[in-house]
Amino acid sequence: MTVNRPVDRMLREAVQRRSAHMPGHKGRAPYGPADLYALDTTELPVTDDLMQPRGAVLEAERLYAEAVGAARTLFLTGGSTAAVHVMLQLWAREGDTVILPRNAHLSAVNACIIGGLRIAWIPCCQTADGYVYIAEADALQTLKAHPGAKCILLTRPDYYGGMIPLARISALAGAMGIRLAVDEAHGAHLPWLEGFDSAASFGADAWAQSAHKTLPALTGSALLHLRDPADERRAMALLRREQSSSPSYLLVRSVDDARAWMAAEGAARLRETVRAANALREHLPDAARNWAETGYDFDPTRLSVDAPQGGFALEAALREKGLDVEMADARRVVLILTAMDTPADIRAMEALFPPADDHAAQIPGPDPLPPLPEAVLTVREAAMAQSEPVPLTKAAGRIAAEAVGLYPPGIPLAVPGERLTEDILAQLLAAPEAMRFGTEGDTIHAVRDL
Repeated sequence: MTVNRPVDRMLREAVQRRSAHMPGHKGRAPYGPADLYALDTTELPVTDDLMQPRGAVLEAERLYAEAVGAARTLFLTGGSTAAVHVMLQLWAREGDTVILPRNAHLSAVNACIIGGLRIAWIPCCQTADGYVYIAEADALQTLKAHPGAKCILLTRPDYYGGMIPLARISALAGAMGIRLAVDEAHGAHLPWLEGFDSAASFGADAWAQSAHKTLPALTGSALLHLRDPADERRAMALLRREQSSSPSYLLVRSVDDARAWMAAEGAARLRETVRAANALREHLPDAARNWAETGYDFDPTRLSVDAPQGGFALEAALREKGLDVEMADARRVVLILTAMDTPADIRAMEALFPPADDHAAQIPGPDPLPPLPEAVLTVREAAMAQSEPVPLTKAAGRIAAEAVGLYPPGIPLAVPGERLTEDILAQLLAAPEAMRFGTEGDTIHAVRDL
């Protein structure tokens, strides 16, 4: 009898292709293959408790904290989302204000919904070729405008490898008594990347890292680092609300293995990765070279390749040749390279790119960033209110009940509680449905009776 296992078939086909995307292990176990079913177990007297560790897990967390300069490191098995939720509720209580960049991950908005927090937004800037970022000056100005805020969250690095300068922001936040949290989901490798520093070096009070994005760890494994050990008690109380009471010790093992492997080999392997990536940059148009105006440093293991034929067309061409990139936007593709990519792997990728002048297309300029919409309700008030589906063509003036926008770049055009404008709705209607988030077909959920 034939056994039909479609997911197994899907995965076996996917792993035969070249990976320029997460997870960072790139299909290679740092300490060799293992029988995952044999190692999969639950909390037992002999296996420790992730939510109250006293044995091997506590020792593994101590070793990780020591490696990255944290007072306390907590292992997570549900990705960095839980860490972002915890960081924003660590020092803020219901009704308090937190400062968020408008390009923050949606988990930050959800944390404010859960915690009943008010948001002060740092607006985004945009380069001429459509790279959206947070200017250091705008972060400083927003801090000064909200002296009562409990914390400021910044994303560093972003999806394109861009790293906002943190030194002056950290100094001002500290002087004002405002805690600094950093979403470093894309930067778990930074402690081992020569010439670059993690959030710990800038005095961050807490920072989150997705081990699976750029380290050889399994998908879903993540870390929450704390500068002050006194924050651990509340962090653990919040994590017990956020995480499953049945954590995967396979993920916990993979985080510990990733730390051990990076400590032994990571810095040297990353130097090789950077050399190979820089050699590839010599033959490909690197978008980050055009972004000096941002004042950012850019992660050299992250490749943002300009695409004269358009990012989506280049992504499709590479996919046809068996190379899957991390993401594409209208003008470029993004590749994630890690310490698990060998120089030979990276050289092989170059041969798959078409000539730079192949199939050049007329790519329209980026849409201007719309002004921040009027906030009528808090995100929690709107998310918890009764809502109803409304056609996009008739939603102008209504109050968003969910975050809506376009991916890429993944920045919300409106979050719950904000008034929907004609400009926002026009951008949603002009985009393919597959690029929208927060909509259902051509409808959007709006707060009822407002």
